[in-house]
Order: sequence, then structure tokens, then C-alpha cells
Amino acid sequence: MDETQRAALLGTDLLLASRLRAALSAEGAGLIEATRDDLLPPMPLLFVDLNHEPDARVEAITRLRTRNPSAKIVGFCNHDERELIRRAVAAGADHVVANRHLTGAALRLLHGPNAGRPAG
Repeated sequence: MDETQRAALLGTDLLLASRLRAALSAEGAGLIEATRDDLLPPMPLLFVDLNHEPDARVEAITRLRTRNPSAKIVGFCNHDERELIRRAVAAGADHVVANRHLTGAALRLLHGPNAGRPAG
């Protein structure tokens, strides 16, 4: 599998991870999952679950951005977490989407910048 067709997830939510994995797999892309950011290799597309341990995950976004300056980093959380969304973007996330828009955003980003921007 080509590295451009892989993504990584920092998170612990098994249901959201399963949905993301299934959506990417249907497009021929793989998903590497980790519960700590230091376990993730450089990837072109990184997803960060902000629903659990949000302060630690915002700090992880900063570290991921430093290690992966050209990666697309997408956080996801509840749509009404405005302050958390602001902090994640300030830390280096390119996008933060609502949980319900995660798979759609992943597919749009997987297909490149001309495929449209994620909703959320």
C-alpha cells in the first residue's frame, strides 16, 4: 500500500475507529491506530480523537504538527465544543470536524485537496 493511501488515528474510541477504518478500507486505504502520539509514524493524514483526554490530545496535535509539518491533521469531537475546536486549530490541526462528519471528511481528504473541504 502506497504511503499516500494510509492514515493514522490517535484515539481510544473503538466505535469511531471502526467506522473510520471501514470507510478508508472501502477506498483501499489503511489505518494505523495508536493511543499515544509517539507511537504514530509520519503519515500524510492524521486523525485525533478530541472526545477523550482533550487537553492531552491538543498537546499531541502540537507534537504531531512538529513531527509532520506537511500532514493534514484532523481533530474530531462533539460539534458544540467550540473552545476545544479553537484550541485544536491553534495547536496545529488543519480541520476539526463533528464526530458525525468524520468518515465523510476522511474520504474527501483521502482523495486530495480538489475533492472538497470537510464539513464541520
